[in-house]
Amino acid sequence: MLSVAPVRSASGAANYFAKDDYYTADGSAEVSGWAGEGADELGLSGQVSKDAFEGVLNGRLPDGTMVGQVENRQAGIDLTFSMPKSASVMAYVAGDKRVLDANMAAVKATMKWVEANLAEGRKDVDGKKVPFRTGNLVYALFQHDTSRALDPQAHIHAVIANLTRMADGKWQALHNGEIWRNNSVIGSIYHAFLRDGLEKLGYQLDMRGKHGTFEIAGVPKAVLEAFSQRREEILAKAGALGITSPQGMREVTTRTRDPKLHVDDRDDLRVGWKDKAASLGFDGKALLDAAVARAQRAEPGSALERGYRAVSDAISGAWEKLSQIVQPGDPLVDRGLARLTQSPAEARTQLALASAVRILGQREAAFSLRLLTKTAVDLALKGVTSETVERRIGALLEKGALVPETIRRDDGTFRMVTTPQALQTEAQILARVEAGKGTVEPIVPASEAPGRLQAAAALPLNAGQLGAATMIIASSDRTVIVQGIAGAGKSTMLASVARVAEAEGRTILGLAFQNKMVADMATGAGIEARTIASFVLENEKHLANPHGPRFDEARSALAGTMLIVDESSMVSSEDMLRLQDISALMGVDKLVLVGDRQQLSSIDAGKSFALIQAGGGSIARMDENIRQRTDQLRTVAALANVGQAGQALGVLGEKVIEHGAPAEHAAERWLALAPGDRDVTAVFASGREARATINEEIQKGLAAEGTLRGEAVQLAVYERVNLTREELRYPSSYRAGQTIEVGRGGAPDLGLRAGRFDILKVQANGRIEISDGRRRFRIDPQRITPGERRDQIALTERKDIALREGDRIRWTANDKERGLHNAALARILGVDATGVTVETAGCEKLTLAPGDPMLSRLDLAYALNMHMAQGITTDRAITVMSSYERNLSNQRLFNVGVTRVRDDLTLVVDDKEKLTRQLDMNPGNKTSALETVGRIDIDRPGGGGPGGTKGPFDPGPIPAGILPPLPADLPPLRDKTGRPAVGVLNVGPGQSIEGRTGPDLLPPLPERSLGLDL
Repeated sequence: MLSVAPVRSASGAANYFAKDDYYTADGSAEVSGWAGEGADELGLSGQVSKDAFEGVLNGRLPDGTMVGQVENRQAGIDLTFSMPKSASVMAYVAGDKRVLDANMAAVKATMKWVEANLAEGRKDVDGKKVPFRTGNLVYALFQHDTSRALDPQAHIHAVIANLTRMADGKWQALHNGEIWRNNSVIGSIYHAFLRDGLEKLGYQLDMRGKHGTFEIAGVPKAVLEAFSQRREEILAKAGALGITSPQGMREVTTRTRDPKLHVDDRDDLRVGWKDKAASLGFDGKALLDAAVARAQRAEPGSALERGYRAVSDAISGAWEKLSQIVQPGDPLVDRGLARLTQSPAEARTQLALASAVRILGQREAAFSLRLLTKTAVDLALKGVTSETVERRIGALLEKGALVPETIRRDDGTFRMVTTPQALQTEAQILARVEAGKGTVEPIVPASEAPGRLQAAAALPLNAGQLGAATMIIASSDRTVIVQGIAGAGKSTMLASVARVAEAEGRTILGLAFQNKMVADMATGAGIEARTIASFVLENEKHLANPHGPRFDEARSALAGTMLIVDESSMVSSEDMLRLQDISALMGVDKLVLVGDRQQLSSIDAGKSFALIQAGGGSIARMDENIRQRTDQLRTVAALANVGQAGQALGVLGEKVIEHGAPAEHAAERWLALAPGDRDVTAVFASGREARATINEEIQKGLAAEGTLRGEAVQLAVYERVNLTREELRYPSSYRAGQTIEVGRGGAPDLGLRAGRFDILKVQANGRIEISDGRRRFRIDPQRITPGERRDQIALTERKDIALREGDRIRWTANDKERGLHNAALARILGVDATGVTVETAGCEKLTLAPGDPMLSRLDLAYALNMHMAQGITTDRAITVMSSYERNLSNQRLFNVGVTRVRDDLTLVVDDKEKLTRQLDMNPGNKTSALETVGRIDIDRPGGGGPGGTKGPFDPGPIPAGILPPLPADLPPLRDKTGRPAVGVLNVGPGQSIEGRTGPDLLPPLPERSLGLDL
C-alpha cells in the first residue's frame, strides 16, 4: 500500500520524528539512507543525519545555497510504502529477512521510476510557468517495522525534498503535481516489484482485488487479524459513530491517528509478536521452509539449461493458453519464432499489455502511458513489472501497433497513445458522414418548412428550435446534427419534425442509449423508439452478408426511414460507425443526431458526436435555454455550458453549502422539507457512494417519521460491478459472494446458459467455482472471447435492502413486456404475502410476486447519480459533489447536475475551494484518436489539453449574448470564512467582471456580487 502526505515544516518534522525515532534519530536502530540522482549531485549518501535532513527539507544545499525560499513553502512529500500484513508477519515472526530486502529493492525500483517519470521543475515559456521533466530527486529512505498500534508492519518512508536540478544546472523547487496525481500508479508499480521479489523468494501469493494488492498465501486469516489492531480500532470507532461510507472511514482514520508509540525495547516487542502468533498455532517456519525449497528448485543451472528452461517454460507455461487469451491476428503479441524465444516474463508481459490495451481501449480511444503501465502490472502476471511493460510499449510504438501523441510537451515528452484501430474507426465515421452529403431528397422544401413546422408544433417554436427543425426536414444530407444545450426544448422541436415527416409518409424511429430514454422519447416527442444496442444487434449482421430474403425484408422495412438518435453525446464511436454503415446499406433516409456535446459522453470509447461536429457535419444549434426560470439559474447553466464551472459556483453564492459529510447533510436538508416540497425536489449525487448514503439516510428518516408504513420486506438485490469485458477474463476480478449474470443466449465460451450463478470460490489455478443453486461447477474466465458482443456477461454484487409502503425505487434492469425500464422510477404501494405492489413510471399498478426476478433488480431512488439524471427536469434539486472524487468532479457532470433544475438549486460540497479547482482542471472530456495524433481539434483548440503545455481546457471567450442578466437580489458571494468575496470573477480570457461588464458581454452587475476570493 502507498500513502502520500505533505511534509509542511522542516524543523517541526525533524524535531517530532527525531523525538520518536520516527524519521531520523542519530543512533537509531532503524535503517535510513539518502537516494536519488539529485542526492548524488549534492554528495549526500549513507546514513541520514538529523541536521542534513532538516537542512535539505528547508531548501538549504550542502554548500549553503538556499533554494525556493517563498512564503508558505512546502518542505517535501512523504511517500510511505507499506508491505502486506502477511509479508510483515513472515519477516518479523517467521524471521525471513529476505522479505525486508525484497521490500527495499521494490521501493528503490519504484522510486527510480518516480524520479525518471515524475520529477519536474518549471521554467518560463512565453510568460507562462511550464513543467519540464528533470529526472532527478533528492530523497531519503527510512525503513520502519511497526504500525501506530505497534503491530508488525514493515514500511519505508521515501521523503522527497522540495528540490530538483534543471537542465541548466540550477536548483529550484520541485513541481510535485505529477507525483500527487499519479499516486495510484506509483502504488501499482510498487506492488508489482514487490510481488516479483517475493515470488523469486519462493512465496505463492493470493491476489486481493483489481489493483495488484495481495497477501502471501498460507498466512492464516486469524494471524493477519490479530496483528491488525489499528484497523480494528478504526472499524470500532466507525461502528460506534454509525459511519459506513468510505469517505467517513477516511475521516475516522485521520481523526484517530495518534502519534506513534515509543518503543523502549524492540527485541522484547518482537518476542511478543512471536508469542502472540504461537498462541494462534503459527510460527511461519513451515511456510518459510517451503518457500526456500521452491526458490532453490527454480535456480538455473548451466547456460544451456537456462536457455532450454526459458524456452520450454515460455511454450508450456506462459503461452499455453494463447489461443484463449489472444485474439486471432492480434498485433499486440509476437508470433512464430519471435514468440518461442521470449522468456516467461517477456511472454507474460506481452499478454498483460495486450489485455491492458483492450481494457483501456473499451472505454477510451486514447490513453496515457502511465495508465497503460499501471493497468498491465495490476493484472499481476508473474514477472511483469513496469520495466518489462515499458520495454514492450517501446517495441509496439516502434512497429506501429501503438501510435504516440503528436502534441508533445515543451520538454519533448508525450503522454498519450492510441491504436490504429481507433484511428480507423474515427476516420471511417467522418468519411461516412461526408459520403452522405447531398444524397437524399429533402422531406419538405426549405421555403415551406418553417410554416409547416410551426403549424405542427404544440407550442410556438423559437428561432433555434425552428432552425434545427427546418434543417432536419429540408437538408439533402443523410446525417444531420442538432447541437442543443440543456433545456433548449429539443423534445418539442422533434415532436414537430416527426408530425411533418409523418404527414409526408415517412417512418420515424427513435434511438436512445437506454430504455428509460426510449420511453421518454415516446412520451416527450411522441416518437416510437428503441435502444441503439438492440437496433445495431438486429441489423449489423447484414453488414457482413447483404444478400438474401432476410436482408431484402430488413432493407425494405428501413428504406426511407428517419432515424432520430437522442442524447447522441452518449453514443460510442463503435456504435456510431455501425449506425452510419447500417443507414447507408439499408437505405435510411435521415440519420438525425440530437444532443449536447457538453453533457455526458459515452461509457465506451470515443466522442463521436463532438467528432462529427468538428469534422464538418451539417449542424444546427439550439442555444436558447427555456428550462431555467430564474436569472441566477440561467446564468449558472450558461456558464456550465461553456465550461466555466468554477465561475458558476461563484454565481450560486450562498446556495453552495460546505459540509464535512455532504451526502448526510443533503439527506437532512431534503427530510427537512414539507411533503409537497419533497415531491418537486430531486436529489442528485456525483457518485455511487454518495447516492447510496443519501438513499439510506432518507429512508431511515422517512421510516422514523412514519411516512413509510407497514412491515418491511427484506430483498436481496444485485448491483453490477463496473468492469470491462477484458477484466472479466482475469480471476483477480472475482471474489466469493459475487454473482455472474449471463444474459439471453447464454455464454457459450464458458458453457453457461442464461441465468445467475453464485461465486463460491476463486481457486489458486484461476478457475472460478460457481453454483446455479442445484450443482457446483468450475469455469475458466480466460475462455471469455475478447470483443464479443453477442453474449452478455456481467459481474454483480449482492446487497440487502428493506422496502416498505411509500418507498421510492428505480429499476436496474429491463422487463420490456411489463414496461419496466432500467433507470425508470417507481413507488411501493404495498407489501404483503402476495408480493410487492408498485406504481410504475407510467402510473400503472403491478404486483411482483415473491421470487419475481425484478425484485432483485431494483434499488432505492431518493437520490440519483448524474448519469441517471441526464434527460430529467425538476423544479428544485439538492446536488452533492465532493472534491475527493477526482474523476467525478468534472465539468460534464457538473453541467448535468445544475441544468436539470427550473427554479432552485442547492449544491452541497465537502470543500468549495478544492471543488472549484477540480472542476476548472477537469473538463471530463473523452479522448479522440484523431485528436491525439493532431489530425483534428475537438476539445483542445490550439493544442492545449491532455499532455499539452496550455494546461486545462480553456473554452475561450464567452460569445456575446449567451449569459443572461443576474438578478438584482442575488446574495453576496462569500469566501470559505463567510467574508464578502474579493477579487475578480473571470469570465473569459481577457474579460472580467469588476462592477461593470465588457461590451456585448453582460449587463451591469450589482457591486456586492462581483467576484470570488479563490
